[in-house]
Amino acid sequence: MMKYGKLIILLAATFIISSTAVFSAEWRFPGEFEKQERVYLGWLSKEYVKGYHTDDVLLEIAKNLAPYTDITVCVPGENQRKHVQSLLKKNNLPMDKISFQTIPFTMLYWRDFGPVFTLNNQNQKSIADFGFNCWGYFPQSDIQSRIMERVDRDMAKQLNLPSRMTRLVSEGGDRELNGKGTILVTEACEFQRNPNLSREDIEAELKEMLGATNVIWLKRGTVDDDAYNVSTLPGPEGKGVAYRSGAANNHIDEFCRFVAPDTILLAEVSEEEAAQGPVEAENRRRMEENYHILKNAVDQDGKPFKIIRIPMPETLYFEITPQDGAYYGLVSFPRFTDGTAFPVGQPVQIVPAQSYCNFLISNGVVLTQKYWHEGLPEKIKKRDAEALAVLKKTFPNHKVVTINTLAINFGGGGIHCSTQQEPYTGK
Repeated sequence: MMKYGKLIILLAATFIISSTAVFSAEWRFPGEFEKQERVYLGWLSKEYVKGYHTDDVLLEIAKNLAPYTDITVCVPGENQRKHVQSLLKKNNLPMDKISFQTIPFTMLYWRDFGPVFTLNNQNQKSIADFGFNCWGYFPQSDIQSRIMERVDRDMAKQLNLPSRMTRLVSEGGDRELNGKGTILVTEACEFQRNPNLSREDIEAELKEMLGATNVIWLKRGTVDDDAYNVSTLPGPEGKGVAYRSGAANNHIDEFCRFVAPDTILLAEVSEEEAAQGPVEAENRRRMEENYHILKNAVDQDGKPFKIIRIPMPETLYFEITPQDGAYYGLVSFPRFTDGTAFPVGQPVQIVPAQSYCNFLISNGVVLTQKYWHEGLPEKIKKRDAEALAVLKKTFPNHKVVTINTLAINFGGGGIHCSTQQEPYTGK
């Protein structure tokens, strides 16, 4: 009996050492511009505003990604899998490049709650498991929060990868990393999600989970990405009020991105644009404050960054009624933080979550957003072209593809929000 007891202890010790060897390694989140094995695409079929189908946008994302990388389409159930599979086949997509992952989820923006892939110095993968509270709108104990919070952990099990857990509440859309140790985050987002943690507490978790050695704190995101239950926006031509159709609540990928280890792309509002109204003026103030921080910041090696500026989109307004999906989120907050009482039952004007920074970088391709379509003013088309020119110059070795993303912007996110990349390891 003693002999077997010693054997059990020896085996247990071996397991602990082996497990510790995996988990004690330093993990890093690679830069998005590094080589990728595949891209995960969250796919929910929704119509936040009548006439704008998320299927149309997600299909364009898949169609333009497939020539460059494998794709895993993430769906919440078998019926949705069959629907998407039929849609992809009907549009002649290369099904040998596309796989499916079925896991329960109820919200579109996969980057914020899905698996966050990290690598160690042995080129092994693990998944960083962050807390989630529905972008700060609900408690972590809420049923929606709990469903979404476990997605990354359950995905790790399905993929047979170790997961590393932190109690830090944080979404992928508020973390920009250059793969070398520098991470950009926004104070307005991280402190709102973690009101009981200090700056030092948050930094310690980001360093442990993602390999960050240099944390740069920007202040706030864009006005249209403030929490949508806080205040209204000026209506068209400054008359009346408008509402945010949805918002990630100060995510960095709406206004600031790493495009190379030493290069940052930052949204810009010109003085002329700032004179158009209070929203534009406030966006200019916020972006210039962030620019000042970045201009005086250094990377993990003490070197300054190259900063490229890109315009912000022209603000668009759409009327919705109680029959539109986007209406439900607004009705759930009958009185906003600023005291505004939502006019339940009446049509309202909404502003979608627009951004030229919410693009996805993959192997040889950049998928970015555009907004003009027939019937909209030419100035919107002109602004789209200006942003595209910046991105083409920024990514000379990539094909830059523009997709009209309004259907998913109405929910509060975009292309980057709906995707997550898995790094390439050659295995």
